Amino acid sequence: MSARPRTVDTDPHPYFRVYSAGNFGEVAPQRLSPMSWSLVGDPMERGTRELARRLWGRRPWAEGAHYVFVGYFGCRPYHNLSAWCHLANSVPGLTPRDVTDAYFEGVDGPAENVALREGRVRQYGGAARFAREIRDTGHRLRLLEARVAELEWDARGALGTEHRHGLVRVLENAESVLREAWAAHVTTTSALVPMRALQKKVYRRLTAHGGEIADWLSKPRELVWDRLHTAASAGTGPGAFLDSSFYEVADHLVPWRDYAVRHKRTATPDGTAAVAVLDPAEAVAGMLPAWRGRVVRSLAVAVGETMADREQTKSLAMRALHVFRTLLPELAPVFGVAEIWPYLTIREFLDLATRASGALARAADRVEACRTALATPMPEHLDLGGHDGGVRPWASGSVVRPRGVSPGIGVGVVASPDDDLPDEPVILVCSSADADIAPLLPFAEGVLSERGSELSHIAILAREANIPCVVGFPGAASLPPGTVVSINGSTGEVKVQ
Repeated sequence: MSARPRTVDTDPHPYFRVYSAGNFGEVAPQRLSPMSWSLVGDPMERGTRELARRLWGRRPWAEGAHYVFVGYFGCRPYHNLSAWCHLANSVPGLTPRDVTDAYFEGVDGPAENVALREGRVRQYGGAARFAREIRDTGHRLRLLEARVAELEWDARGALGTEHRHGLVRVLENAESVLREAWAAHVTTTSALVPMRALQKKVYRRLTAHGGEIADWLSKPRELVWDRLHTAASAGTGPGAFLDSSFYEVADHLVPWRDYAVRHKRTATPDGTAAVAVLDPAEAVAGMLPAWRGRVVRSLAVAVGETMADREQTKSLAMRALHVFRTLLPELAPVFGVAEIWPYLTIREFLDLATRASGALARAADRVEACRTALATPMPEHLDLGGHDGGVRPWASGSVVRPRGVSPGIGVGVVASPDDDLPDEPVILVCSSADADIAPLLPFAEGVLSERGSELSHIAILAREANIPCVVGFPGAASLPPGTVVSINGSTGEVKVQ
C-alpha cells in the first residue's frame, strides 16, 4: 500500500463542496502559513459555528470534526460558498444572491441541498434571535475594545522582561481575545447582508428608485481607520499593525513573505478634501413625508452603524493578531523552533511550553507539504464535489461584470495608492484594496479595483469618504499612468480615455 501523500489541506465538508476565495481573495495573502491559518481560519470557523448555534440550535450540517464555513487547500484560505448560501436560505427574505453580491463578487451560488433546509418556524425564530444579536453589538464591542487595549499593554510589558512564562501567558490570553474578535467580526459581517436586503425592500415600497436611494444613504458616519492611521503616524497608540500584512504573522520569513500583502503606511496628502455640497440624507428628508423620512433615515443609520461595526471588529482582530506577530518570533528560539514555527499551529506552539509533543515532527512534515502546495496553482473557486479527490475550478453560470459599490461619478487620471498623488484629480486604481488606503480616499475622485464586492471593505471605506467606487474591472491596476478614467459608482460603467 502506498503512503498517503502529506498535505496541510483541511477535509472538505461532506455536503457543502463548493468553496470560494471570496473576501479572503480581496484582502488576504494568496497563501497563508499553517500558523496564520490557525489564527485566522480556526477562530473564524468557531465564531461562525457559535453564531449558527445561537440562531438555529445544534444542526447536523454545522457539527463534526470537519470545517463547515471555511477551508484551507493548497495553503490558500477559502470560504465555503455552499455553506454561506445555505445560511442565506435559512433567513426569511434572504437569497444566496444577496450573499454572493455582498461578499463573493457576484458569482452564482451553487445548487441548494434541499434536504438540509430549515423549517419555517426555525427560520423565523433564528431571524428574531439575529435581531437581538445585532442590537447587542455595541456593548459587546466596547468590552472587546477594552480587552484588546489591555492585551496590547500586557504584550509591551512582557517584551521588556526575560521571563518566557510571561510571554506565554500573554499569548494564551491573546488567543482568547482573538477568538472573541473574530466572532464579533463574523456577526457584524453576517448582519450586514439581511439588513441591506431589508433596507432595499422597504425603500422600494416607500420611495421611487428605492434601490438607488439605499445606495446613496448607506454609509458609515465615521470609521475607526482614520484614528488608527493618525495614531500610527504619531508613533503612539494601537496602529503599529498597519505596517504589516493583515493576515500573515510570518510575513518576514520565506516563503510567506513572498505572499504577504504589504501595506504602505500612507501619509495624508497636502491639500483639502472635497466636501459634499448637500448630504443625500438631507435631500431625501426634504422630499418625503415625515413618517416615511423617519423610516428611511432610521434604516440608513442602522446599516451605516453596522458597516462601522464591521470595520471596527476587523481592526480589533488585526490588533490582536499583531500581538502574535510580535511575540511568536521572540519565543520561538527559546522553544527551539526559530525556523519552523510558521508550520506549527498556535495550540502546538503553546504546548511546547508545558509538555513534549510530536509537534516538531509534524512541523517538519508540513514544510515539505507546504512546498508542494505552494507550487500548485489554486483557483478562485473550488468544486470538491467529485469522488476522486481532485481539485477542480468551479465556474459561475453568469458573467461577472464591473459593479458599482459606492454611488457617484468620478473623473481623473489613474494613480496607484503606492504613488504620490498628483495635483490634478485622480482615480485610485488597484488590484484590491483595504484599510491601508483610507487616508488617501478623501483626496481622490474615486476608486477602480479589480477585486471587490458590494460590502467589501473598500466599498465601505469609499462610502465613508463620499466618493464613487467600481469593483470587478479587469486590468485596473495595469492602466498606464496618465490615463484618464471616468467611473460611475451607481451603474458600474467605466470609460477609459
